[in-house]
Amino acid sequence: MELSPYLLQLVETYGYLAVFLGSLFEGDALLLVASFLAYLGKLDLPLVMLAAFFGTWLSDIIWFLLGRYSHNTWLARSEFLNSLSNRSADIVGKRPRLMALSMRFMYGLRMVIPFSLGKTPMSTSSFLIYNAVGVWIWVFVFTALGYFFATITETIFGRMKHLEIILPIIIVTTLLLFIYASHIIEYALKIYPKREPR
Repeated sequence: MELSPYLLQLVETYGYLAVFLGSLFEGDALLLVASFLAYLGKLDLPLVMLAAFFGTWLSDIIWFLLGRYSHNTWLARSEFLNSLSNRSADIVGKRPRLMALSMRFMYGLRMVIPFSLGKTPMSTSSFLIYNAVGVWIWVFVFTALGYFFATITETIFGRMKHLEIILPIIIVTTLLLFIYASHIIEYALKIYPKREPR
């Protein structure tokens, strides 16, 4: 089964629940599809944004709490999780607030970073606040992208006649740009030292 018709059918059938559950994981493609459907009038955009926000925020909180309270559990002994956690430890240790704010834009590390942040002295309340702001920014950016691409698509191709062809191209292009940007952010955070307070 092709990706885009499957996602379209999934979001159209289950609506906001699909957006919420998809956002518990990566959620980018589902949010783009839901934004398309909101543009077409099949979903309500504010409800799409709320479902994506709460699903994403809940996921980040769960991973943060797992990092905080996973001592002497199978998670603490997982070689795979520890290797990923060590990859982000240097960045997280230097800038925990910035990481909580921007981690949604670091593709491939979105579960590892909150897990790593849970191991730092960062307070839970600080994480919740900074992460909530970051998640809202992420939701806004992706729903705006979905709406923008829907507008462009309609202008070029008419009333979404070829959505099953166009949507995969848009999703892949957006995700590739997103992955590229996240690698630039990750690289910049590694090479530029944290400024000492004056």
